[in-house]
Amino acid sequence: MLPIWNLNDPTGREKVAERIKRLRLNPADLALSRGALAEKEAVVRATIADVAARGDAAIVELSRQFDDPQFSADQIRVTTQEMAAAAGRVSPEITSALRRSIAQLTEYQRHIMPSDPPDLIRSGVRLGMRFTPMDSAGCYFPGGKAAYPSSLIHLAVPAIVAGVGKVAVCTPPSKYGKSDVVLAACHELKLTHVYRAGGAAAIAAMAFGTQTIPAVDKIVGPGNDYVQLAKRAVAGGVGIDGYLGPSEILVIADETGEPAFIAADLIAQAEHDPGSCFLLTASSELAGRVIEQIAAQLVARNRRAAIEKSLESESAIIVSNSMENLLEVANQLAAEHVNLQCKDNDAVLRQLKHAGAVFFGPWSAVAAGDYVAGPSHCLPTNTTARFSSGVSVYEFLKRSSIVRYEANGLTADADAVIALANEEHLDGHAASVAQRRINPA
Repeated sequence: MLPIWNLNDPTGREKVAERIKRLRLNPADLALSRGALAEKEAVVRATIADVAARGDAAIVELSRQFDDPQFSADQIRVTTQEMAAAAGRVSPEITSALRRSIAQLTEYQRHIMPSDPPDLIRSGVRLGMRFTPMDSAGCYFPGGKAAYPSSLIHLAVPAIVAGVGKVAVCTPPSKYGKSDVVLAACHELKLTHVYRAGGAAAIAAMAFGTQTIPAVDKIVGPGNDYVQLAKRAVAGGVGIDGYLGPSEILVIADETGEPAFIAADLIAQAEHDPGSCFLLTASSELAGRVIEQIAAQLVARNRRAAIEKSLESESAIIVSNSMENLLEVANQLAAEHVNLQCKDNDAVLRQLKHAGAVFFGPWSAVAAGDYVAGPSHCLPTNTTARFSSGVSVYEFLKRSSIVRYEANGLTADADAVIALANEEHLDGHAASVAQRRINPA
């Protein structure tokens, strides 16, 4: 069951510190939350090199090894006819749910779509900025353990709303990747570039292109260590979003928290297998009641064994008589999902600096955000919310500054430009401004 670590006790503080150290990315040796990943990194780099060299043939060979022994090159691209047929086989209830999710994510992403700011005007100078969408983007979502049409929607809708010209989608050719509900979601999204490829091979295919799968400008999406390491390996040649996975939840609660709701949310994230779950509370009584609720609710859960494993090995209840100390830990954990259940959630929110997404109050179930609320559920994990954000329209937009000078504006700035350029021994830069003084247009 869920262990309890007490911040008022040296052993408890040591356990919290060790967990934060485990979670945090180490760029030097890629020591991530599951330990040193040197062997996985070697496999990923070999896979990337193979896909870059052999294209579709490598995709087929790896797909036969991991997903479908009968897989062939003509199955890599999913036709619009396949998607339409799958959409016709799913229940009206599922179709309605897919449409609600797509509609509400579209509504939210349009709501947050940035506009070009007004120009800054000085005498003879006008400075602006514009947002423009990327030409292409690749969305990867997993399919090894379950079908995830929600992840597809939460990746593709922001790209579509941003105005990306070509949205390509890859998911493994497993039974889950081929599921009717996944293809029905593709159909509802009106996607035309849908491909069967999984893991690091899919990332490499979208980075370099194959005979069937196009190269894209940016790759986004969650996945296991192999997927995330592959994204990091190709970064620079293509854009990537961030480190997305495995799933996390952090609940910050005082004595007013609702034990049944907290237990349900912790269980929901633990069933991702693996998932990590933390409750930070100043109430020992609440901690005990949450443990009781977890035991009671687990009886009815289909993935009970996986949930229990996640709760025992990757999760904890952290207690302290100081909410300030708990919030310090929360900001160090910088969790993917944070749920607030306190008397003054606004005050807690003001002190919470790092989180992928915040769910405010007892009725804000994280699962609502996973499916239909509107913000994408593709969020930073492993403490990377310290410096990165969840997928949104911003992920697919570029910012370009616009600089307009008139003659009098350049004249006003010329002496400073020339002085600084000469100080840096770049007399060509200085001359490019001085020339305009000599020969004004």
